[in-house]
Amino acid sequence: MTAVWIVLAALMVVILVLAGVTWAFFRFSIQRYKVERSDEQYEEPDSIWLPFRERMKEAQDYIRAHTAERVKLTSFDGLELTALYLPVEGEAKGTVLAFHGYRSLATIDFALEVEFFHRMGYRVLLPYQRSHGESQGKYVTYGVKERYDCRDWAWYLAKRFGEKEPLFLAGISMGCATVVMSMGLDLPKNVRGVMADCGFTTPWEIMAHVAKRDFHLPPFPFLYLLDLLARLRAGFSLKGADTRKALEKSRLPVLFIHGDGDDFVPLWMTQENYRVCRGEKELIVVPGAGHAQSFGMATQRCEEAMEKFLKKYGGRA
Repeated sequence: MTAVWIVLAALMVVILVLAGVTWAFFRFSIQRYKVERSDEQYEEPDSIWLPFRERMKEAQDYIRAHTAERVKLTSFDGLELTALYLPVEGEAKGTVLAFHGYRSLATIDFALEVEFFHRMGYRVLLPYQRSHGESQGKYVTYGVKERYDCRDWAWYLAKRFGEKEPLFLAGISMGCATVVMSMGLDLPKNVRGVMADCGFTTPWEIMAHVAKRDFHLPPFPFLYLLDLLARLRAGFSLKGADTRKALEKSRLPVLFIHGDGDDFVPLWMTQENYRVCRGEKELIVVPGAGHAQSFGMATQRCEEAMEKFLKKYGGRA
């Protein structure tokens, strides 16, 4: 009997440890932080934006000076979402709907690119993703629910500016996964293309990568427990959406961008997305660029590729 009790006690300890680790990782990776990072996160010593600090300051000043309106939208599940609207001077050629990434803000990820889009003649809408910044929400769902927010913002723009005017989707990191996953939904017909920068494939695969890299945790049983907790608490599954399925369904053209020095979202995920994409496609790999750093490190190359993309697919219907 003593041996049985020892085994049961050991088993209980293992269960409690797994439960504790899973709960801690859920709070770390999925639950909204009580104190979010600021617009000046590029000042943080470990920030991916630190190499571009001075340019980021100027870019954020530009965003503040050109933000004409804070737009509100109610999500499919009742959250109030907020976006920054930045019109362009003169007659607009169209609109770029740009989504930021995980634990970031509307004023951060596309800060360096807004002025470029304006030069191209495009107004810009920068949504705060659910559970980030000025938008409501308790949980980050890695594109599973955010893809519907993207669809709804796209329809908002189509109704506001007309369905004959070109609309492009753009995203960085989780924002990239968001816009690519939305390609499998009923987007407005005036969506002309997608600019996809360093996005992952599924919540499950990016979680597995980060858990192994940062915490040395194996997929089994950890991810299965995390998935169960995500279903029960946040209402989504880590396998609830897959960029590859959306890309296989859609015929929209996609410009893929990724740095080969990215150790957060590995390059193979974009390469896999590029492989299955059934629309016209181009892949830009920036040597040495870390996560979300491609535009900052290779600005001219990225601008040339994006300008070509916008001009090729941006004609009015």
